[in-house]
Amino acid sequence: MKDLNLFVWTEALGCGEILEPCLKSYVTHHDTPIHVYIYKEDLSKLPAHPLIIPRVLTEEFETDGLKKSTILEAYKAGHRGTATLWASLIKNRNEKYFLHLDADSVFLGDVVTPVIFQLKAGFGVVGTRRPYKKRRNRKFNYYSLVHNFQPDSVNTHCFGFDRTQINVDQQILTRLIQGQAKNRITQRVFPIIDFFDRVTFLLRRKSGIYYLDSPTQKRSGHHDRKGPIESSMISFAAVGSGCSYYKNPHSATSESYKDFALRSFALYSKYLLDQNIDFPILDSPFLVDQLERLDRSTWTLRK
Repeated sequence: MKDLNLFVWTEALGCGEILEPCLKSYVTHHDTPIHVYIYKEDLSKLPAHPLIIPRVLTEEFETDGLKKSTILEAYKAGHRGTATLWASLIKNRNEKYFLHLDADSVFLGDVVTPVIFQLKAGFGVVGTRRPYKKRRNRKFNYYSLVHNFQPDSVNTHCFGFDRTQINVDQQILTRLIQGQAKNRITQRVFPIIDFFDRVTFLLRRKSGIYYLDSPTQKRSGHHDRKGPIESSMISFAAVGSGCSYYKNPHSATSESYKDFALRSFALYSKYLLDQNIDFPILDSPFLVDQLERLDRSTWTLRK
């Protein structure tokens, strides 16, 4: 039976071709509907299944408070597009529990139930650790010193939160999700690492945070790629961005991020879309091992 208090979603705006592995593997291991935010031109790329609910952004009508032109304009500033979408969902939908899954994920088991269990236990935000103090490859500067005194956040490729505890207006919420501060003073004193972290810390202060795949709930720890949740999925990064850059090579962004995103998309495309693009694949033995053992009929890993 559908849980009216639960909203699971993903987005692939302008990169619908990456969705099939995510959605086919999702419906294999879950019985909860997933809402998929796309443009009309990507609608034909979605597998047909009763658990897959297309949410199409057009100019003809608003979808959860947004039209396509609003998102297109926001994406000119990079991740502001995603922040604009998320803020609109939070302010316009009625479900209490929100669970986000990245569209470039492949599911090997149930990841929804463990997240929702902890949300219903009363935690404000639930996910795997995004380390601050014990982050790898840190640069030693002012920001890293401040990070020593901050708790860990959570990764957003598979995480959930209690929407009803977010009580800021939509414009401010968009800025917070994107990682901007309310003012310059806040930005200087509390530097954050990544997308949604400011909202995560807001929720943590209100009702706590639960770190999945962590042996303890201490404020600092390490992210475990081999823990129960991460072992139930194959997680990529920046595949959607890489797909967009491949189709729009003159998009403005940093060259280092564009190179990483394109390599990530090349790896994803080779193993999951059966297409080789004219770009080197990401050097990731861990992901290659998983992809070479992936059974795409059962969406499990061969031994």
